[in-house]
Amino acid sequence: MTKTLNKQYLQVTARAFVSPEVINAAARARAAPGIWVLVISAFVVYLFAQHNMVFPYHDDWGYATLSYVGEQTGFTGQNFNLMQLLAFLYGEYVHWSGRFVAFFVQINIFKLGIEYVRLAQIGIILSIISLAIKISPSKDFFRPLTIVPIVYFLSLPQYSVAGGLYWFSASVAYVWGIPLFLYAAYLMQRRKASNLPSTILLTCAAAFHEQMSVAVVAFITAYTILSQFPKLEAERILRDLKLAIPVFLIAFITIFAPGNFNRKSISTYPSHSLIDTLFMNADALTHWIFVHPEGRILLAMLAASFAFLFVLLLKSSTRKSQLLAVTLSLLTLLGVCYSLSLSIFFAATLFAYGALLLLLRSKFEFDPIVFSIYIAAVASLALLLLAPGVAGRSLLTFLFLMMVPVTFIFSQLSFAGLRPFAYAVVFAVLPFAVSNAGNIYMGYKSNFEANSINHAKLIAVSHEINHEQGTQTAANLLKLQKPRYAEKMPYDKPQIGKWMKKYYSLPEDFSLVWKEYPQRRESLLIHRIDQDEYGAKH
Repeated sequence: MTKTLNKQYLQVTARAFVSPEVINAAARARAAPGIWVLVISAFVVYLFAQHNMVFPYHDDWGYATLSYVGEQTGFTGQNFNLMQLLAFLYGEYVHWSGRFVAFFVQINIFKLGIEYVRLAQIGIILSIISLAIKISPSKDFFRPLTIVPIVYFLSLPQYSVAGGLYWFSASVAYVWGIPLFLYAAYLMQRRKASNLPSTILLTCAAAFHEQMSVAVVAFITAYTILSQFPKLEAERILRDLKLAIPVFLIAFITIFAPGNFNRKSISTYPSHSLIDTLFMNADALTHWIFVHPEGRILLAMLAASFAFLFVLLLKSSTRKSQLLAVTLSLLTLLGVCYSLSLSIFFAATLFAYGALLLLLRSKFEFDPIVFSIYIAAVASLALLLLAPGVAGRSLLTFLFLMMVPVTFIFSQLSFAGLRPFAYAVVFAVLPFAVSNAGNIYMGYKSNFEANSINHAKLIAVSHEINHEQGTQTAANLLKLQKPRYAEKMPYDKPQIGKWMKKYYSLPEDFSLVWKEYPQRRESLLIHRIDQDEYGAKH
């Protein structure tokens, strides 16, 4: 009898293991990591291809040669020493900006070569995406929802990417400090407390840009309060604030740099009235995020994450009828705000987004990190209300920090058993995001040939003049086809030509002769042959 039962058990077990459902599930489990490795690999290849199209523009040449605003002399090209670099950064701090840490990093990496700048930024972007995943409930980089921050990145509007992310002087200041910030947040999330390593990282992050300073201070303040709420312990709060003293100090030094006030005195504000400036900048922010057509793809992801907060709230509540009434009331209130003013609607939406995140914290036992990062993102926008104007690139800090709560919400939706909703939005947005990134890539690619020819010519003629006693006094260079996918060039602003000549170690009286990009391939071939002749000599 026992043998018969054992035999039947083994047969049932064997059938279970070889059943099509089990085999398909096992096959999918084995295939999934491979699929996501391919997705991530394709994204990395895209980043390399995109950054290969990006060259120095505008003040990139000025900072690389210690010539922007104030100028250090006594060297050629980028052959300056540490004392000259420190003297330049001091002049920058006093006369123009508090971003001395960002410029220190940028200048030193540019000294290694443009290839290292590109490589560093690829690492920065991948770090931000990786940390957004690490902070989410998913944690695993090879889970399916890894695609959320990737699609989010591909959706970044052209107004913040062209002349922002792909203008290194801007991206170093606005973006490069974010991985330090997020890694500090990750350490705090893992250890459930602030500590010395996180304080050091936050201090470094706060020094990159005034917006980052405000964001980091807002993050620490929100985290210190929320990590103890509702039982606030004065002793622990005091300990956390003492630990954060270096962060507050560097934020103060960055924001209140003499150069910021000096630049303010020569900047053109939209109005002499502070109140008018606040309202005008609020309208500009609202326009960039809600109205500008280039921002609609990313707005769809942000709106979906907002809607998912309502879904999570309804799913977590036992009193669904009451909560539904509250939800409808909140939506009605947002509708009233929209009818009054788009800027008021924007402010109300930011408040509602944060309130829902805070409310869901108790329902799903969120740690306070994600809400604190959201507060930091909103704080980075608040500083822009006082600026002379709001450029599209100014939103980079906000947009990258918002990657964290968006990834977190999509991941939380998956863990709450609503993964199909998350996938539906991601795959609906994906083709538009890819198209958006493709258009940006093609825009930079259209300028690649001219940039490459110019770069090769100037390196060759510099070598000829400095090492072979060449007598050349001018070089014919090509204007870029699509100015939208570059910052200002020497033919837009003559001062840039001086920085460019210094960057390539050319004499001050050397002439840069700019020609229109030829429409006919035969004309372009002449420039290529000219370039190849230089290359053959060297």
